[in-house]
Amino acid sequence: MSIVTNKELLDRAKKGSYAVAAFNTNNLEYTQAILWAAAELQAPVIVEAAKSEVDYMDGHVFVAMISALAAKLSIPVGIHLDHGPSYEEAVRCLAYGFKSVMYDGSALPLEENIANTRKVVEAAHACGVSVEGEVGVIGQAEDSPEGKKNDLIGIANPDECERFVKETRVDCFAAAIGNAHGLYKRKPALRFDILAEIERRTGIPLVLHGGTGIPEEDLRKAITMGVSKINFSTVMRKGGIETLTATLHANPGELDLMKLLAPSRDKMIEIAKQHIIMCMSDHKV
Repeated sequence: MSIVTNKELLDRAKKGSYAVAAFNTNNLEYTQAILWAAAELQAPVIVEAAKSEVDYMDGHVFVAMISALAAKLSIPVGIHLDHGPSYEEAVRCLAYGFKSVMYDGSALPLEENIANTRKVVEAAHACGVSVEGEVGVIGQAEDSPEGKKNDLIGIANPDECERFVKETRVDCFAAAIGNAHGLYKRKPALRFDILAEIERRTGIPLVLHGGTGIPEEDLRKAITMGVSKINFSTVMRKGGIETLTATLHANPGELDLMKLLAPSRDKMIEIAKQHIIMCMSDHKV
């Protein structure tokens, strides 16, 4: 279909009571798995990358690869910068052709987070690009493209969320409600009471980071309470790497990379489909 902004995808998802699954990627097979899974289920999807992943692939290549693959499919696709660490990185991704950028100033004092996010919003909106912000501390369960290990998990303050949305004019934002990136050490205890208050006070699409490992019933409950985008990364990488490892062990001496990587891609397609269905976005095109 076409490359669209996250605002277009998430506004529609919020009205339709489903969430758009967002998957990080850093190579061709990973990207194929995401897009082919979404196409098979006729689901909108967001393909995203953290700064380290953008650097690894080159931003121009990243956007060109997704655009070329998506052009053959009948689904809307978002291209998103995940956890952009600075205004400069967000602007760099605008130049690459990203249709959505995230500025993550959640570790800063609220006033500084607001000021920096507002600056990103002004630049991005001038280019017709949507912006995601973040309030609260979303922990990092293990090293990953999103950042270094950080066991701290903070709960977003609804008062701060309300102020953040009003003063920045972000199109969506991630509020920390007990979720974390990576593999959870214990079952996550999401603060649905806080989520309900944030949704009531802000009214814009909300984003849930750290989707890997959150029980399906909790994901779906969050969707009914205003979450319109859910991020998945670790679950895809884990499944792909485990399958690749098994394939390498089963085929010693094989030098055809396509044969070695295809099973890993197939596994990631399976995982992506499972999580798209969890988000209730299948057959929403």
